[in-house]
Amino acid sequence: MAKRKKIRLNLSSILGMLSNILHSKEYLERSRKKPTDFTRNRKLSFMHMVLFMLNMVKTSTQVALDRFFELLDRANPTQMSQPSFSEARQKLKPEAIQELQERIAAELYQYGFDTWHGYAVFAIDGSKIQLPDDEKLRTVFGTAGRGSTAPTAQASILYDTLNDIVAFAEIEPMTVGERTLAVRHIDKLAGLGLEKSLIIFDRGYPAFDLMQYIESKGVKYLMRLKTKFNTDIDAMGLGLHDYVLVQKDESINIRVIKFPLPGGEIETLVTNLTDGRMGTNAFKNLYFKRWPVETKYGASKLKFELENFSGRTEIAIRQDFYVTLTLANVASVVMNEAQPIIDIEQEEKKNKYDYQANVNQVVGSLKDRLVCALLEPRPGVMAAKVARIMFLVRRNLTPIRPNRSVPRNPTPRKARFRFNQKSNC
Repeated sequence: MAKRKKIRLNLSSILGMLSNILHSKEYLERSRKKPTDFTRNRKLSFMHMVLFMLNMVKTSTQVALDRFFELLDRANPTQMSQPSFSEARQKLKPEAIQELQERIAAELYQYGFDTWHGYAVFAIDGSKIQLPDDEKLRTVFGTAGRGSTAPTAQASILYDTLNDIVAFAEIEPMTVGERTLAVRHIDKLAGLGLEKSLIIFDRGYPAFDLMQYIESKGVKYLMRLKTKFNTDIDAMGLGLHDYVLVQKDESINIRVIKFPLPGGEIETLVTNLTDGRMGTNAFKNLYFKRWPVETKYGASKLKFELENFSGRTEIAIRQDFYVTLTLANVASVVMNEAQPIIDIEQEEKKNKYDYQANVNQVVGSLKDRLVCALLEPRPGVMAAKVARIMFLVRRNLTPIRPNRSVPRNPTPRKARFRFNQKSNC
């Protein structure tokens, strides 16, 4: 089982881990599509290919390539064309980047991490991802939007709501259901070695089979129910109720929690956590810890430009998806590391609000600097590069305003990024 230590995961530890992985022959072998890929000296080696992707390719690819090779050698930068890169990236399995994202998350649980009554608290949530307007992507992933014509993928994440880390993520065609992806996350969860885990679900997920499956894995859940899920539950009054949910010849024991919302609507939750010490308010407060999973999607789409893809192939889409979530995890580690220092520095200022690192500033501070730190073989110089990143993160802060609510946007979706209108700066 994962044991909690007092020390928290930090950027230096992440860089050390990533560097070891990138230099590993075994990582190369399981990451390339064929044994003959990345065997000869190329303009873009295997490690440099991965690092280039981690450097956030959000401008035009050619501009990003030129900038990257200048980072490697300012005096004599290599020249590589965008078509050559597009061909080379097809040799790299998307699972190579997915592994980096998952390894950062797994590393968190070898250090200190926040829990709720001893439980690591996760939320599973799905989101539709806008893809570039391309017929091949329509065929592979499917469509959504008005007239069901916009290329769209189905994403799902298992997100640690207390520690701001994406543990696992999947991106699949629209034909793959959210519950199917949830089962994949649950299957992987055991690999983290956590003693106690709890997953929060929104009302699109509850189903007898899923509840039964989670129970069989020794995991606790808290689910929000729609009305008409079960007539007996609909008829229950406010408060806690123990109930046996039956389907055909099978049954599961659940606890039902019902409470009023400020607007007068009755909220209904169900759980397999039957600890008698936890009352209605405890479960109510626990459910609202799910909210950060939605803001995580928002940050990934807006701050990290999740839907600003650098290619139009299935492999490129999957690679970019995992690159974005890998960087989101790195940024989360950076913000969590910076926060105690920010708190100390702000303590004497008597501000109305507490402050935290600005996500935009964190993203900007990682651009180029993360790659340069990973390329640095001298420990002392790497430490200086890490210190510079942390300084930049603490320099630009944003207030934490409690009890803010952001209403859902009911207007039709619009593409945030035009593939053929990328910036050249």
